[in-house]
Amino acid sequence: MRETLARKHHRQQALLRVVSQQRLSTQAAVVRALRGAGFAATQATVSRDIVELGLVKVARDGTHAYAPPTAAAPGGGMERLRRFCEDYPVEGALATNLVVLRSLPGTANALAAALDASRLEEAVGTLAGDDTVFIAATNERHARALLGRLTTFGIARKGTT
Repeated sequence: MRETLARKHHRQQALLRVVSQQRLSTQAAVVRALRGAGFAATQATVSRDIVELGLVKVARDGTHAYAPPTAAAPGGGMERLRRFCEDYPVEGALATNLVVLRSLPGTANALAAALDASRLEEAVGTLAGDDTVFIAATNERHARALLGRLTTFGIARKGTT
């Protein structure tokens, strides 16, 4: 088990290095770069590492490329959330003190990470599945206010598209 954790740590450190040094805009490009650096990697492994490391996509020379989270644009989480909502369709609905967000399959973790980084005061926490994020608010009033605030980022209210 220790050996597995050590390999993972070394691979993730290499991943941080390659995305800092190269313009890698797809997971396939990241896999190739890691293999070139001597690390066996698959797209699934890279996908998990990207989430765990909190990598972001930033504009570089007219394209978007992976970068360490410290390279994110000023505005932090709010800017990250805004960019996510510009890139992917998101629909929101209320369920008492929960805001339920639906997006494309495979995007919920990135959406939840952007929400968490935004530190929205009405949100107690998030839980992400494959295409759905639950945001817990302290009460129904806060959930309603939170959904209203999220619509300013381009999140559509379910049933009002």
